[in-house]
Amino acid sequence: MRGPDYFRHKIQELELIAPPEKANFYREYTEFILNRMKDIYFIDSEDKAQQVNAFFANPERAIAKLREDRTLTLPLITVSIDDIDEDLDRRRNDNSLEISTVWDKKSQRALRVISKTAKPINLSFSINIWAKYVEDINQILENVIKLFNPSLDFTTSQTTRTKAFVDQITDNSVVSVADKEDRVIRKMIVITAEAYLSYPKYLITSTGEIEKFNNEVIIEEN
Repeated sequence: MRGPDYFRHKIQELELIAPPEKANFYREYTEFILNRMKDIYFIDSEDKAQQVNAFFANPERAIAKLREDRTLTLPLITVSIDDIDEDLDRRRNDNSLEISTVWDKKSQRALRVISKTAKPINLSFSINIWAKYVEDINQILENVIKLFNPSLDFTTSQTTRTKAFVDQITDNSVVSVADKEDRVIRKMIVITAEAYLSYPKYLITSTGEIEKFNNEVIIEEN
């Protein structure tokens, strides 16, 4: 098998000629946390389980929607992505390479793939809970917090190992909506997902060369 320096050089060559690709990294993480929020329920005043409406919006936009759209029913949850930072504590040598084995179901054989070591980053999200009544918002807050025990594990097309933790919970009440008598209680949960930004994978061929790898053939990793 060829040495690491050879593969690093070949990967650099392939990166220079590779066409641009659409990145779904941030979209996948946002969709994951948003979908988890759509599974949150609370018990209303008639002892009936009600699903909480959830959508993507920063707090300012959410307030605008509450003021403009009188059909929105409280309580509801909004999710926004706030910040992206490199995690210096988890940062590794930039010359490192990752070699793994995947199973190609079509050819019924194991394949070796190689890539640059994934870059560790922290994604910060805000989960805002909006309600008219303290009892409702406390129920929803409790159900959201239960998802983090102590972390919430994200699942995306690239990984199942990203862990998200609660950083802080703040009370941001009271927000005036349509008039002075119509007010909204708001609590915000800030979470951080300890993610890894993956690089493209390359197939190590039987001759020891590498070529761009089609991720669709991945069935399982060893």
